[in-house]
Amino acid sequence: MQVDDLFASLHQLPNVPKVAQDLIQQFDNPNTSIEAVARNIACDPVISARVLRLANSSRFRGARESTSVEDAALRLGFNTLRTLVLASAFTSAFKLQTGFNLKAFWYHSFLVANISRLLAKQVGADVETAFTCGMLHGIGELLIQTGAPHLVGSMDDRTTSSPGRAANETLQLGFGYPEVGAELARRWQLPKVLQEAIAYQARPLQAPKGSTLPYVVAQSVALAQALQDHGGDIDLALESVKGPLTENMDRAALSKSLPGAIEAANVFVELV
Repeated sequence: MQVDDLFASLHQLPNVPKVAQDLIQQFDNPNTSIEAVARNIACDPVISARVLRLANSSRFRGARESTSVEDAALRLGFNTLRTLVLASAFTSAFKLQTGFNLKAFWYHSFLVANISRLLAKQVGADVETAFTCGMLHGIGELLIQTGAPHLVGSMDDRTTSSPGRAANETLQLGFGYPEVGAELARRWQLPKVLQEAIAYQARPLQAPKGSTLPYVVAQSVALAQALQDHGGDIDLALESVKGPLTENMDRAALSKSLPGAIEAANVFVELV
């Protein structure tokens, strides 16, 4: 089976709402104001409701409730708003009927995204692009679950991404979730930097010269998996990720910042 065969078997491509596409372009425009973003968010009732819900949550709530999208947007700030809009756009694109644990999948994706942001800062890469790469790194798995559920049913039921899972899928299907995710990103016309990070996450040393984010995503996936394997124990997880892939990590800095990354992943998975 080839990747093109998988896409040909789909009745239609997962759809990212037009308003979400417009918002993503707004976030990438350095001249965009948070007020302009809020006006666009107000055009989508689902994203609007999530923005208001988050702004009024215990984490962000002030002395009074936010009752307008603009007020909520100002309270959340540009980066948190961007994260929520991206999360809403891409989580709503997939509707699975296979019993796949979608909530666990998105928790893992948000955790990888938040870790990617931390690691990108350590190596001087763009932190928000790294976050997006991390959040979308596993979208190929969702497409496989949508287009070939009868084939993946024979595999283990783990919902998280890993090089091992990619290798297992390649053996059974002829391709793994990184290749599928990269092709979906290409068909969605997402930036090439996102396509490359998704495509090379399981083999970052083969990424194009000067491409940093595949390495960041690979490290983040390894650390997120270690956190899961060790029941969320940060010290044990950091101790367990060893070898050339992770030798440049600032483990002391990660030990301090990972609790916030884990909390953020929990917050966002409850919203979507």
